[in-house]
Amino acid sequence: MNLPLLKILVIEDDRELLDQITQNMARAVYNFERSDITIEISEAATVPSAIRQIENDPDIQAVVLSWDIEGFWEDINEEKQKTHCNNVDIISAIKEIRVSVPIYILGNENQGLNIIDESIDIESFFFRDDIIHDPESILGYILNDFDDRAQTPFWKAYKNYITETNDSWHTPGHCGGLSFRNSPYINDFYHFYGRNAFVGDLSVSVESLGSLAEGTNAIGKAQEAAAYTFEVTKTYFVTNGSSTSNKVILQTLLRAGDKVIVDRNCHKSVHYGIVQSGAEPVYLSSVLHPDYGIFAPPTLGEIRKAIEDNPDAKLIVLTGCTYEGLLLDIRAVVAAAHEKGTKVFIDEAWFAYSLFHPKFRYYSAIDSGADYITHSAHKVVSAFSQASYIHVNDPDFDADFFHEIYSMYVSTSPKYQIIASLDVCHKQLEMEGYRLLKDLLQQVAELKEQMKNFCYIKILGIEDFQEAFPHFREDNVGHDPLKILIDVSKLDYSTNEIHRYLLDEIGLEIEKYTHSTMLVLLTLGGTRSKVIRLYNALKKLDQKKVSIPVARNRKKKLEGLPKITLNCIPAKAFFGSRESVSYENAVGRTSAGLVTPYPPGIPLLVPGQAIEKGTIVYLRSIVSQNVHVQGIYDGEIYVTKETLRDL
Repeated sequence: MNLPLLKILVIEDDRELLDQITQNMARAVYNFERSDITIEISEAATVPSAIRQIENDPDIQAVVLSWDIEGFWEDINEEKQKTHCNNVDIISAIKEIRVSVPIYILGNENQGLNIIDESIDIESFFFRDDIIHDPESILGYILNDFDDRAQTPFWKAYKNYITETNDSWHTPGHCGGLSFRNSPYINDFYHFYGRNAFVGDLSVSVESLGSLAEGTNAIGKAQEAAAYTFEVTKTYFVTNGSSTSNKVILQTLLRAGDKVIVDRNCHKSVHYGIVQSGAEPVYLSSVLHPDYGIFAPPTLGEIRKAIEDNPDAKLIVLTGCTYEGLLLDIRAVVAAAHEKGTKVFIDEAWFAYSLFHPKFRYYSAIDSGADYITHSAHKVVSAFSQASYIHVNDPDFDADFFHEIYSMYVSTSPKYQIIASLDVCHKQLEMEGYRLLKDLLQQVAELKEQMKNFCYIKILGIEDFQEAFPHFREDNVGHDPLKILIDVSKLDYSTNEIHRYLLDEIGLEIEKYTHSTMLVLLTLGGTRSKVIRLYNALKKLDQKKVSIPVARNRKKKLEGLPKITLNCIPAKAFFGSRESVSYENAVGRTSAGLVTPYPPGIPLLVPGQAIEKGTIVYLRSIVSQNVHVQGIYDGEIYVTKETLRDL
């Protein structure tokens, strides 16, 4: 059995003192008798050596730094080869790499108070002489912090309750699976999932586990632990997806008639949330690349102009990471919005790991100072489907009103397995997020390197996106390489046939595809063997050693969408009188509902929108490519009964 490894890195440039500290700490390890973890002491005599270890050794879970160390940047950053660095620089460099690793400072008695004032990232301070003579003192502190970071309050309480095998006289009615197990008709259902799935399906009658709606007991403690992991003021668990999380936030912050700036390419749940709140949206334009068939974040210029032109806007809502991994410079948005007193809400459904690796942290909505963030914890990290986090950093947060809205959506009988998965998910990110992401990024780099000699297939990178979208360089748009977008446009096969081949003959299920690209997600569950199987399939395709018919008619490129023009606020059109008409005959009418290609769930039409010819041309192209479109019923869409001039 592999045990968790707690590796403690001691940084001290006095070699004799370094050996004395590390040897004493190593001897003290045995006094704690921790059979549940492995503890190792590592050492670094220079700052560059320490930084290299922190970068390359993900098992380091604590850093002990001598305050008197002499530091230089020669091996950290070539531009600062001869620059001396102070202790605050060293702490910042460590945190830039591993934000969750605690840093303990060793110094003399006279330094203590002043040292604490130097940096807010110091976990604790210890006298150096005490560590030499009483290493158990700091080791016990480090172990206690390690246990706190690794805690899963709900999962621990939930697991203990399940193992007690209490006699159930409450809901749910299957009583721990007995109604399944004892049935000759449906016992196969029980045996397929196994005993724990059923005995773990509990009622809200279990008071000790707490209430999701009220955030009490073990659930409340688990949410506090998650907030610590994500470095936010509050974190809330949601068991019916980020679609619900988005609507909870929007209905908390917006009232009827409030103005909200919103990316037209936001997920449909954002648009539904605006409908439900009765707010007045100001839509940002879509930016589409027709060759790839993908949307980019709106330009910073348009975002800043919308903020400037609408100083009364209460909120701006943006997608932090698109389906294809395109990353908006949220820091620039937060700076512009907060200057006008506008709150910032970022839907970061596809980027829940953004805090936990320096490759991503600049684009993290939390690290950028957004007020509200949602994470789909099931999309790219390790929670169950429908598991979602709501994170709050707004100093003006109205917790009482939020709980009223939250209670509208939260089931009184939430799925405990989903809650438990949210609890263990944040623990994994806290303790090994950096290691997992480092490995995944290496896998992608290796895959791209192996594919350099391909003739027809290419993995698109930030350089390709900068060439495709003129505003990317100026707007500092980034890309998450774990969203592997593969350009197959040079092949003679349709993407429909490529998808069929990958699924039926190779056994690979991809996330989505357009007329020219395929999207593959490398998530925390990604493995090298999966990457190798993908490479094998792509190599066969590139060498055309596949049984796929040559495409006679390639899918047509999608053209850009016209801007949204509203004839009325969405709520008025959505809740007003409506009728259905053929979408081919809808030009000049006002949409009464959402029309949304899925995936990715970005609406073409929103309630209140004036239906223009360009929108119908785009919709016709989508339908002809057999893309599933929600909001079309037997070729018809819903429009308001009133004419344009009556609205």
